[in-house]
Amino acid sequence: MGRTHALSGAVLGLAVCAAVPPPPALVPVVVLVCALAAFAPDLDHPNSTATRALPPVTWLLCRLIRWLSRLLTGVSHRGFSHSPVFAAGIGLLAWWATGFVLPGDTAVWTGIAAGAGCWIGAIGDELTSAGNRFAFWPLARIRWPDVLRFRTGGRGEHVVVALLAVTGVGLVTGSWAW
Repeated sequence: MGRTHALSGAVLGLAVCAAVPPPPALVPVVVLVCALAAFAPDLDHPNSTATRALPPVTWLLCRLIRWLSRLLTGVSHRGFSHSPVFAAGIGLLAWWATGFVLPGDTAVWTGIAAGAGCWIGAIGDELTSAGNRFAFWPLARIRWPDVLRFRTGGRGEHVVVALLAVTGVGLVTGSWAW
């Protein structure tokens, strides 16, 4: 699901920029941060792209997140890190960390993009056949209908990638004005 996570994050970043335009120089930052943050929920799996990205730091994060997830939700994969609570935490952490380096609006936009990207990654996992019962936790445990689910790497994921690509092109070209 790597490309699907990245593409869904990038398209969400474009949609956010279309709906609430940041300063023009920050548009690429928002899109990139949103795309990268879409991988963050999978820091709870030892073989994920996110966990293998920056060893040993991400490996240690994986261990910590798995432990915390087991403690809070009872499961180590697709638990706490696949929730809006975790996404908000990632957004706040990105805002705080960016605020030390870059001034003003950049930190706010980075935080918004990181939180939104992280949550879209969790929602994407909810659409797979394995599902993600924590996509709206702790507010609700919503499960999408089976007809909307797809198998990772299967035809359904290819359709989702195609739809995201068309949406992204539409947003980039301005074909779909809000």
